[in-house]
Amino acid sequence: MAKIEQGILGGYSGRVGKVVGYYRMGKWCVRSYQPTINDAKTEAQLRQRSVFKVMIGLASRVLEPIRLGLKRASDEAEMTECNLFMHHNKKCFRHIDGTVAIDYAGLQLSRGSLPGVRFTELRMGDGMRVEAVYETNRRSSQARMDDRVVVYAYHPASGTGILSAPAERRSRGLAFVLPDQWAGQEVHFYGFTVSEEGRASATTYLGTSFAPMSEPVEDETSTDTKKNSNNNEERQTDTVSRSDWGGGANGFTSRGKP
Repeated sequence: MAKIEQGILGGYSGRVGKVVGYYRMGKWCVRSYQPTINDAKTEAQLRQRSVFKVMIGLASRVLEPIRLGLKRASDEAEMTECNLFMHHNKKCFRHIDGTVAIDYAGLQLSRGSLPGVRFTELRMGDGMRVEAVYETNRRSSQARMDDRVVVYAYHPASGTGILSAPAERRSRGLAFVLPDQWAGQEVHFYGFTVSEEGRASATTYLGTSFAPMSEPVEDETSTDTKKNSNNNEERQTDTVSRSDWGGGANGFTSRGKP
């Protein structure tokens, strides 16, 4: 039985004969009623369902960044942020040898025409601290110095992520701290820019790195050291210059290893 929500001429939810009414994205909609479903469960269908399940799972785990980076685009497309995320990232999920592989380097957590900043380096310091440095990249009137820049760190092993506090474009850098539980494990980094009106830039994949151990040891690949009071050298940060970037488009990979 259907339920009328807004008077006799308003929208309704439920089934009336062969028509089903429902509310979606701020609008009342109708669709035909399907009493039976032709489910052949072919091998191709099962593969596609496993891919779709992984896509939904990842979308639900990265809700915080995509609600920020895809809100405006999803409203314009009349889709939810999760559906838009899956629509634009479906090429990043492939069924290979019985499992679903994810191309983390290709994922887009934001979408729009706002000019983004140009990320130049990542510093992985002691105490799980991450510092991202960027240039303002103010190339047009669409870019303002008070646009907000964020970096998102995703930890595949736990399926959780950390979204940095926003920094203004003019700040040229931001910092945040990774959870202690991520020490020595793989983390993927993404950055994008959002205006006050909610317009977003495309996502820049910043690469993958291993979160530093809680007590870093001397590493001959470390490029930044300092002298302590006893004139002994100790590791301060792992800094990766632009020439050492890897792991994705315009991204970098920290030299720090577990």
